[in-house]
Amino acid sequence: MTAWICSPDTVRPDLVSRENGDSVQPSTVRCTAEAVTVFVATMVAVLAIMLPISFASLAASLHVDLLVFNVPRAMTGAAFVAVITAAVTVAIGSVRTARWTALLALVGILVNHLALIPDSTDGHLDGLSLPTLNFIDALLAGVVVGALAVAVWTEPLLRTVYLFGALGGTILGDLTQSPTDPKSGGFSGALGGTLPLWFIAASVLALAYFALTTSAPSRSNTETAIPLAPVFAAVVAFTSTIITALAVASHKTSATYLIIASIVAIATAVAAAMILSGRDGILVVLMSSFSVAGSLVITLPRSGWVDLATLAATAAGLLIGMRRPHPLAAAASVLALACFVLAAEVFAPPATLTAALGCLALGGVAGYCLGTSVPVSPRAEPSAWRSCSCRRSESP
Repeated sequence: MTAWICSPDTVRPDLVSRENGDSVQPSTVRCTAEAVTVFVATMVAVLAIMLPISFASLAASLHVDLLVFNVPRAMTGAAFVAVITAAVTVAIGSVRTARWTALLALVGILVNHLALIPDSTDGHLDGLSLPTLNFIDALLAGVVVGALAVAVWTEPLLRTVYLFGALGGTILGDLTQSPTDPKSGGFSGALGGTLPLWFIAASVLALAYFALTTSAPSRSNTETAIPLAPVFAAVVAFTSTIITALAVASHKTSATYLIIASIVAIATAVAAAMILSGRDGILVVLMSSFSVAGSLVITLPRSGWVDLATLAATAAGLLIGMRRPHPLAAAASVLALACFVLAAEVFAPPATLTAALGCLALGGVAGYCLGTSVPVSPRAEPSAWRSCSCRRSESP
């Protein structure tokens, strides 16, 4: 049985000969289908981190309070797991292992969501702990995010799709209202504040097909030591983030806590960046500063089309950043975003206009910062970003 897999160092799909008189080149179809699968699987994992697992028991105030306090901790745990999973799979050096790890974790997310069905038919959760299931959901999603990164990083097209799916899912999850107003448009109305079960199941089936039918390349490296610098940097950055956030939330009216938390956040971002090297450090600094400026942007009220336009702006910013990386320009764009927030506060334009422009700016600036600073695979040539190359290989 033969399989087609994307690779940056082989022939282009439009130069592959047609087989059996087919009018469509199998290589092109295979590359496109695999790219869509990576995108959907990444979106599912990121949205599982960003969105609560269920709103079935909103009538019970205890569940709501637990979710409010549990979701930030679950997101932090998912970030830790993603970094650790990526570090371990890099040390293993097997794309096959990374691919199957992502698939098994995605299956775990599906099972976790299926567990809610028999217990929530009456709109209440009786025997299940909603915060516990939400935490499990986030940790499994972190495994998917970390493993998929290793599985696709040596293939330029899939790496770009993965980055877009991860960043797009983060922004989309942040924009989604929870709980969702039934009259909401765009993705808020489609998601309903949580992931649809069919969306998760479709991603599992698609990723399972490619895991079973795609042969894995040989071991990419002989180094078996786990890279500890990213893990240590994650410990510094994530721990300080959750601690300072909880401190500020507990002392909302205290200017002292706010000033101290701001200084600590800046210091830890710089420290984490110094632990890493090259573009990794730049990525930490840019995305940390963007998260501060981006959290101030007003995103409501907005029309349904704004969500799609935001994803398009994210894709455009990501591609521009990859092709024309300028860290100083990325930092200037974050500063411009902060100035936009201040100007909107001073001049008070119509709320709908402010939300629309704010969402588009969020997507564009986030995409450009990520595209500018994302590390490039050692195997990828610069020209490989502009085309998908494929090779034919025999599956085991």
